[in-house]
Amino acid sequence: MNWFKQGSPTVMFVLAALVGVGGAVGATLFHFLITLSTSLFYSHQSGNNFIATVESLSIASRLLIPTLGGLLVGIIFKYAKVTEAEGEGVPEVMEALAHNRGTIRPVVAPVKIVTAAITLGSGGSAGREGPIIQIGSAIGSSVAQFFKLDTERKSLLLAAGAAAGIGGAFGAPAAGLLFTYEILHHKLTILKAFVILLAALIGSYGARALTGEAGLRFITESAPEITSTLFFGLLLVAFLSPFIAISFGWILTKIRKIVDSQPLPTVLKPALGGLLVGIIGLYLPYIHEPAAYPLTVNLIEVVAIPLSFLFVLLIIKIIATGITLGSGGSGGIFAPLLLCGAIFGSAVGNILLNYQILDASSQSFLVLVGMATVFAAAAHAPLTASVVLVEITDTFIFLPPFILACFIASKLSARLKKESVYHIST
Repeated sequence: MNWFKQGSPTVMFVLAALVGVGGAVGATLFHFLITLSTSLFYSHQSGNNFIATVESLSIASRLLIPTLGGLLVGIIFKYAKVTEAEGEGVPEVMEALAHNRGTIRPVVAPVKIVTAAITLGSGGSAGREGPIIQIGSAIGSSVAQFFKLDTERKSLLLAAGAAAGIGGAFGAPAAGLLFTYEILHHKLTILKAFVILLAALIGSYGARALTGEAGLRFITESAPEITSTLFFGLLLVAFLSPFIAISFGWILTKIRKIVDSQPLPTVLKPALGGLLVGIIGLYLPYIHEPAAYPLTVNLIEVVAIPLSFLFVLLIIKIIATGITLGSGGSGGIFAPLLLCGAIFGSAVGNILLNYQILDASSQSFLVLVGMATVFAAAAHAPLTASVVLVEITDTFIFLPPFILACFIASKLSARLKKESVYHIST
């Protein structure tokens, strides 16, 4: 074991590869359990329209399912006593890096997988990616603890696990590396960067081998030529995105404070959150994660949504996400931020289209810009947001304009609100 404590580069690369494999397996298992959970709760068959499945159920069932999911999550948290697995995931990873010497208990990974799968599969309004990042980080930290590595190398493998999780979830290894630098604030050297990138690459290609899919990929229209009017639209989205991002964080914080102030047993609060989300879902089933996820992926559908409905969906999606996470449900904010950005970008494109400033072929580009800039503004992570968008859309030609838009949105957001959404959600 002393050989491992020395942390030679060869050893760290071997362990990074191991963490990458763990991240790929964790991401694959998590997605499988979400599918299984959705099938068990809603009798939904993969490939069918989830909205149609939900609307075929009785009102009582549509209220009971997310309530039951929340109750199960509350019971698991009460008896497993793994409070770190509650909520979003990324803030807990940041806490482990900053104050816990890179240590995440091994039990966090299985508890997070199960509780997040139940939350999302029962219709909670949250995302998949935050939990996958925490799952990967827990795997990385557990490997380091098993080999009794020192704090520095334990933190390195924790960061590598986070990158492997992003690689497995998105098929975006470069974004995984940048995530550890911009959001986790892990100090990088050339050697550390290669260790983290190796884990992210193995996580990405390992998940692809296990699932047969290349990670999260968006369905978009053909890429338009960037004209002066389209560039104007890009700047408009970039300057307005911080207000969406800040509103997102503010609503999440307020709802969490309201829920915390209620004189209810902690075990029942996720059930209350599930009931409230179920009530909202009666009128707007798109807020349920199994419905929102394909809507995020298929940007052509987002472009087709009428302008008035876009604003309603944007506001209600933020509120529903705040209820799910604020009440103690387990899920992420990465995907909800992307969806809110897609909705906002489509709304701006729709307005510009109505005034004949843009043509219809350019609207989907602003959807992508909105996704990148809203996340960049919320997380204060312009490079991560830019790179993850080009990696999951295969539009590398758009990297320069994405970086410009994301830096504008991120810097303006940081001036308006010092803390990122991951800091205020702790």
